[in-house]
Amino acid sequence: MRYKTKDIGDEGLDIHVAVTEAWLKAECPDVDARSAEGGIVLDGHLEQAGDEYLLRGALRGGLLTQCVRCLEPATLALDVPVMLTFVEGDESTGEEDDEDGAEDVITFQDGVIDVGPEIRDELLLALPMGRCAGKIAPAFVLLAAPIGT
Repeated sequence: MRYKTKDIGDEGLDIHVAVTEAWLKAECPDVDARSAEGGIVLDGHLEQAGDEYLLRGALRGGLLTQCVRCLEPATLALDVPVMLTFVEGDESTGEEDDEDGAEDVITFQDGVIDVGPEIRDELLLALPMGRCAGKIAPAFVLLAAPIGT
C-alpha cells in the first residue's frame, strides 16, 4: 500500500490494492465486519502534478457484517470514489482541506506515499451506524435497544 514517488513516471502509476482480511482486522479492530465474497479493492491512478501527487480511483467490493435487527448476515456494497492529494512535508501539518473544504491533502515523508490510512478512513466512513440485512437500519431499530435490564 506504499508507493515510492520515484516510481511514478510521467504517465503516472495505475494502482490495484486488495484489502486483505489480516489488514482489515489489524487496521479496523473495532469493526465487526469482514470482506464479502470478491473482497475489497482500491483501483486508481496516482500521478504527479507539480509538487503534488494526485490519486483518483474507487474503493469497491463489499463488507459482510451482522444485521442489527434480525442478526442475519448483511452485505454492505462499497463503491466509494477516492480523490486525494498528497504533498511531501512535515507530518505535523497533517490532513487539511482546501479553501472550499472539497479536497483532502495528505502529507508524506521520505518520498513514500502510503494509501493504507486513506483506505481505512474510506472504509470507516462508508459504514452506516446500523446495518439491516444489507440496508441501512431504520432509526427506530437503532433506538429500540433496551436500556438497563
